[in-house]
Amino acid sequence: MFISVLASILQLSLIVLAHELGHYFFAKISGTRVLGFNLGFGPRLWSIQHNGTQYAVRLILIGGYVQLADGSLGELDASIPAEQRFENKSWLARFAIMIGGTLFNLLFAWAVFYGLYLTYHHWAVFTAFGKSFLALGQLLKEFLREIILLFVRRDFSGLSGSVGILSFSAESLRQGWPVFWQFTALLSINLGILNLLPFPALDGGRIIFLLYELIFRRKPDPRFESYVHLFGFIFLFALIILVSFQDVLRL
Repeated sequence: MFISVLASILQLSLIVLAHELGHYFFAKISGTRVLGFNLGFGPRLWSIQHNGTQYAVRLILIGGYVQLADGSLGELDASIPAEQRFENKSWLARFAIMIGGTLFNLLFAWAVFYGLYLTYHHWAVFTAFGKSFLALGQLLKEFLREIILLFVRRDFSGLSGSVGILSFSAESLRQGWPVFWQFTALLSINLGILNLLPFPALDGGRIIFLLYELIFRRKPDPRFESYVHLFGFIFLFALIILVSFQDVLRL
């Protein structure tokens, strides 16, 4: 039981780490100052400061976030140069930062399949390389199909929260490491695509504001956008608690 819980936490942490690394990577190559790279939420358990970025592991290891230098609300340290602030970057740079998390989740899923094919199927390097893309494409197609059907049928009773995911993860581990890692790839795709949904606080919600800027040639009011994402985050947090409570009732 302990091994299953530990493996599940490690699994979720790796998936979140991949997602946040995507935001971090594109922020760095665009020259945007990254103030914080956080794995988890809540009180800080461990942290280290390096080149102006605080890297931290927090108490609640469900989720994570990258804190960028964004002075659009006027609350940023004046010592940070204007050219290193998120709001002053080009539209394309900001879009890349927002979509980077999903891209890295897909890349991580591909890497999991690649490792499985090399380790358990003993395929040649180039064969495994191509087969991994095919597996990723097939899984991505199936997941998108399920998402569309979910909204068409309007039946959300089968949704699972963190408790349900941990339960499925433990079950996959009981079936062996290959199944566990396949489930890890599925979860990574899940996180990446769901984050693109056009809902406040998600990457997709932030991309909607970027599209508004692209279409109307002006930036939305930063305070309005901030409040929209805040309410979205509160709603999502409440939804996670509700769904997790339903998970407990199903156990």
